[in-house]
Amino acid sequence: MNIKASFFLARTTILRGNKGTLIMTILIMTLAYVNLIFISSVFGGIVEAINEQSIKNLYSNIVIAPADDEVYIENKYAMDSIDTIPGIVASSAHYINNTLISYDANNDGNDVQRGKWIVKSVDVEDEIRVTQISDSMIEGEYLDSNDRDKIVIGKEIAGGHGGDLDYLSLGGVYVGDEIDIKFSNGIRRTYTIKGIFSTKNSQADQMAFVTTKEMESVLGVYNLASEVIVKINDDELGQEEKYIKQIRQTGLVDEDIKTWKQLTGFTSSASKSFTMISIILGAIGTVVAGVTIFIIIFVSIVNKRKQIGILKAIGMKESTIILSFVMQAIFYAVIGIIFGVSIILFLIRPFFINNPLDFPVGWVSLKITFNIIRISNISLVIAALIGGFIPAFRGTKESILDTIWG
Repeated sequence: MNIKASFFLARTTILRGNKGTLIMTILIMTLAYVNLIFISSVFGGIVEAINEQSIKNLYSNIVIAPADDEVYIENKYAMDSIDTIPGIVASSAHYINNTLISYDANNDGNDVQRGKWIVKSVDVEDEIRVTQISDSMIEGEYLDSNDRDKIVIGKEIAGGHGGDLDYLSLGGVYVGDEIDIKFSNGIRRTYTIKGIFSTKNSQADQMAFVTTKEMESVLGVYNLASEVIVKINDDELGQEEKYIKQIRQTGLVDEDIKTWKQLTGFTSSASKSFTMISIILGAIGTVVAGVTIFIIIFVSIVNKRKQIGILKAIGMKESTIILSFVMQAIFYAVIGIIFGVSIILFLIRPFFINNPLDFPVGWVSLKITFNIIRISNISLVIAALIGGFIPAFRGTKESILDTIWG
């Protein structure tokens, strides 16, 4: 009976109250809810963009490196067997070499730009299936399998293409320019720049690529690898450890095999920082929503002091009156959630899918998950409970005469 009475009081107050106040209250709660979802989703999108860049342009899902006492992975049979494992899309073997790259714009030995960068070799057909660097060309084109004197370089090496490290670059080279490379074994070669790429991953953009045949001729090796990167099906993301066990069974027992998460380093720290910021801002948003409800209920109690006193005088329990105001607060929160979810899912989300934000870490859209919605729903309801209970509890503790006569 107390619950029924509380529900009756809450419903009567809402229906007979000022309609403009009701609409404004619902609007405030809707915006508070949208703010909770939006902030969490944006930071979730940033973290996802960082992770995608690491997977698509740097590590793929799994990275296989030589055993600690070895320079190369020598088990060619095992490397070829990786692609036969169900769930693995493809693998790509790389030779990795630390090089000195030079560019002499005037071919006169003066003002030569130099820098130390990593040059990797790629089997073009395999690499296209594993990474997306071939789709990130901003000038020129990607390598062909038979290229021997051609190279593609990242924008941070080239310079002058909107990179963040121009002061460390070659000062602005373009497709068709020739650069000299000194490899770690002392061999020097001249390459024509065939393409320049930009991946929004600064580490990848500080690399250059030649074909596997070219690198083997430089290093004097054959059918070996400095690393093998492995791509798994997108729906298997998070199951890398399962595939590592299967890769071990092909014969790569002593090799150092890691997941992309274990290799992200700085990007992992950045992702954790963004997640922490999202949690902090979400908590602040929840507090703001609770304070908003507190103010709304407090004002309602101040305007109904005499009514509260009369209800207490005729024998209505304080708990019943308190519960009626808490029900009002929950009503505002629930309606705000309903409208907020509708706005997020049917307006804001489609907009950002079609118009992602251009961040330095990648194209960022909203990452709206069931977990984010669930946490936001719970947070807003709890804020409503607390924000409605505190002023109602304080307002009903006054004596009957003080409440009626003020």
